[in-house]
Amino acid sequence: MSILIGFVCVLLAGFLLAVPTARKQPNWFLAAFLFLTAIELSVWLWSDTALASSWVADVWVALGRLQMPAFFFFFLSRCYSDFRLKRHDVLHLMPFALTLGGTFFSGSLPQSGIIAEAFIPGTAASAAISHIIYYGYMAAILGILWKFRQRFRRHYSGGRSEVLIWLAQLAAASLFAHTLVLIRDTINFTSGGAVVLALQLVGAVLALAITTWIALKSLLQPDLFRDVDRRLLRFDTAQDAASETELQRVLQVVDAQKPYLDPDLSLSDLAHQLALTPRELSELLNGSLRQHFFDFVNERRVEHAKALLVQTPRLSVMQVLQESGFNSKSSFNTAFKKHVDLTPSAFRAREASPAG
Repeated sequence: MSILIGFVCVLLAGFLLAVPTARKQPNWFLAAFLFLTAIELSVWLWSDTALASSWVADVWVALGRLQMPAFFFFFLSRCYSDFRLKRHDVLHLMPFALTLGGTFFSGSLPQSGIIAEAFIPGTAASAAISHIIYYGYMAAILGILWKFRQRFRRHYSGGRSEVLIWLAQLAAASLFAHTLVLIRDTINFTSGGAVVLALQLVGAVLALAITTWIALKSLLQPDLFRDVDRRLLRFDTAQDAASETELQRVLQVVDAQKPYLDPDLSLSDLAHQLALTPRELSELLNGSLRQHFFDFVNERRVEHAKALLVQTPRLSVMQVLQESGFNSKSSFNTAFKKHVDLTPSAFRAREASPAG
């Protein structure tokens, strides 16, 4: 089972490294995670050989500490289009460095005690450290997904992110599988029993299922690994401040020039007047105002119509809708009721009454 899982991991990692894409970084991190998983599984193949007591075993065990950093950076780089490694990210190598250094110098440590056992594979202390590292990184990954979800909803109101769905599924599968490993280790280091072997088998089957599922994802949804999602957010939060400045400029121009009074106004027309591309304007409205283009335009048309209904009672409702940029009575009534919760006639009557 370990050989089969390792083979699938190596095969999938090779695909991720070879697949052509404009953003290679997420694929590299996921490939590194899969390679490290295959390395960790290979321990079972030589644990009873002479290699088990050599320096190769020390390096093999230490490499296992790099799995979660690779997994963490995969999520981070997959969520944010402009993510780049920085100097302080070298700190994520500390578990690897400490484990490698500890195994080399464990001979000078007392042969009993938690510190010595922490560097001996298969001990309760070593397993505990592995679990702590795993759940610490998974907490950070869940934080990344939560923050990405919140920001995505602000930028694309009502939008659906296939990337977020895929990453959430992957995180959930990983958590479930590793929790089984935690239960297995807890039983193994406390009471033992036949249930450990059953959990070992279930865990192996689940690991094979997850790696196979990732492989099927690459076949059924190749865009997750090949294409660049144009709706990915930026890791640099300074971009949000720049968007706010740009939004204020857009609102000033729209309020001053009133382009929404043109009944034929389109997204492209308004973007051209604002010196933006249609995509930039759409993202700005969705991200900062949580409005689509037509909602944005109709809201301003309704505000203009409200003023005309109150200030110019001589104008008929039909004349008001034409003056406000609407081209039909049905669209005017629908938009007006959506934003005011009244029909235009009911609004005029309410405002004309003494109570209004």
